[in-house]
Amino acid sequence: MFRQSILLHSKAIEYATILAAKGQKVVDFALAGGLAREDHIFKALALGAPFTKIICMGRATMIPGFLGSNIEGVIKPEKREELNGNWDKLAGSVAQIGSKPEEIFAGYYDVQKKVGASEMKNIPYGAIAMWTLSDKLAAGLQQLMAGARKFTVSQIARTDLFSGNRETEMETKIPFIADVQDESAKKVLNS
Repeated sequence: MFRQSILLHSKAIEYATILAAKGQKVVDFALAGGLAREDHIFKALALGAPFTKIICMGRATMIPGFLGSNIEGVIKPEKREELNGNWDKLAGSVAQIGSKPEEIFAGYYDVQKKVGASEMKNIPYGAIAMWTLSDKLAAGLQQLMAGARKFTVSQIARTDLFSGNRETEMETKIPFIADVQDESAKKVLNS
């Protein structure tokens, strides 16, 4: 199914481009709508370039927070009601990783390094989980950017994208995958 948000994003960029061409100031954009992974961040920044400066993520960042609260409610049953924890025991997929927060959360020790060992007892597990997601997204975005030879976010451009189908090409004005560098390839083949 074609995502509704890409239609809105494309129209916003089209209008911003018209205003910029007329010499009018265009405000910085924030794009949102179903964005959850680092590749989504990269594609949204590229789609909205040069106007998009930030990506908004709602549900994707709330999930680790809820998950962390559920885990904390199991490990600290006396806090379950306060945390709105919904689990009586750790989910099997979590229990396979460990039973203590330092085993379960990949970012535990990084957070501890930031806040200090004595402060860790005051850090909610949901916050540790959200920090861990942020670290994952940052690392993944850096890898995608390095692969595209873009070393600052401001270097990400619409030319870093291609459309996977003709409808997307029509709506976004981003070239279809089979057309990208097609002439260059044919020139090499026919030389």
